[in-house]
Amino acid sequence: MSLQEIQACSLVVAAGGRWRDGTQAEFLNAIRDGTLPQEAFQRWLVQDYYFVKGLTTFVAITIAKTPRPSQKILIAGLVALDAELDWFEQHAQQQSLDLTTAMHPICKRYVDYLVASAYTQPFEVLLAMLYGVEASYTSGWSALDAAGPYAEFIHRWSNELFVDYVGELLKTCNRHPHHSRQTQFNEVLRHECNFWRMTWEG
Repeated sequence: MSLQEIQACSLVVAAGGRWRDGTQAEFLNAIRDGTLPQEAFQRWLVQDYYFVKGLTTFVAITIAKTPRPSQKILIAGLVALDAELDWFEQHAQQQSLDLTTAMHPICKRYVDYLVASAYTQPFEVLLAMLYGVEASYTSGWSALDAAGPYAEFIHRWSNELFVDYVGELLKTCNRHPHHSRQTQFNEVLRHECNFWRMTWEG
C-alpha cells in the first residue's frame, strides 16, 4: 500500500483539518529549511523516547485484546518499537542527553491518554488509534527530503518498510470497524499536534 493510499483512507478523510494539524509542524518545516535549533531537536529526541516507551505499553495491551489472526502485525510492530528504544538511547548517549529527566506535561498527557485508552477502549478502537499514531508520523516525515544532518531520522519513518507496516495496520483496521473509532482517531491527531508544538516551543 502506498503512502497516498494511507493518506486517502476514510479515517483520514473524515478527520478533515485535524489531519493537517497532526502532520504539519514548525519543527518539521525547520528541518526542511535547515533552521532547526539544536535545543529543539534534542527536546524532540528525549520526549519522543518517552513517548515510544508509553506507546510500547499501549501496543502490548492492544495485542492482548486483539484476536489472534490480527496479532501478527502488532507483534512485529512491538518488536520494532523495542529496537527503536535502543536506537533512541544510542543517539541520546552520543549527544550526552539525560533520559531520566521529567517527561514534558504535553508528552505525559499524550502517553497517559494512550495507556488509559488501552485499558478502557475495545481493540477495534485501539487499532484505529495506533494507525493514527503511525500514519501521521510517516506522513509528516515523508514530506521531507531524506538528506542533510537529519537524513537518518527522516528515513526511519519514511522508508518503504515502515510505510508497508502502516499499510498493514490500515488493512487490519478495515477488517475491524467500530462506530466510535473516528472520535479517538481524531483525538490522537489532537495530541500529535500538541506534541509537535511542544517540540518547537518548549
